[in-house]
Amino acid sequence: MAVKRYMQKEAHATMAELNVTPMLDLAFTLLIIFIITTPLMEGNIEINLPTATPEKAHDEKPDVKVVEIDRHGVVHLEGRIVTVDALRRELDRLHRADPKVAVIVRADRDLRYQSLVDVFDALQQAQITRLGLTHLDEGGAAPRHATP
Repeated sequence: MAVKRYMQKEAHATMAELNVTPMLDLAFTLLIIFIITTPLMEGNIEINLPTATPEKAHDEKPDVKVVEIDRHGVVHLEGRIVTVDALRRELDRLHRADPKVAVIVRADRDLRYQSLVDVFDALQQAQITRLGLTHLDEGGAAPRHATP
């Protein structure tokens, strides 16, 4: 009699599993039907879509100036040594000549923080908003991959 009870429990365990294969077949069939019929439904209405005339791309690149600051806080503008006040005046003149002027600031890793802040103050007072920031490598040269 113990064998019979064991067989009944085993029979109920197999009945508890749900076969999802027919549901997956139905889902894939419906998906295929929708994929086939959707393009057919879109082609029934004729619409003349408006066209826009593309604006010609400007090939001119903005004027890019380079400001470098060495580890001692000496500021260089395009290779010339300048003071922060002279830098401010020169950046202001450049901005008035071309409002789209861009500036790349290259600073030494060991630079005092205040020297960099002074240069950024000069940029802000000259209203230059297009700028990039990078660092000078070990030999004093700047990496050439940064552009504004």
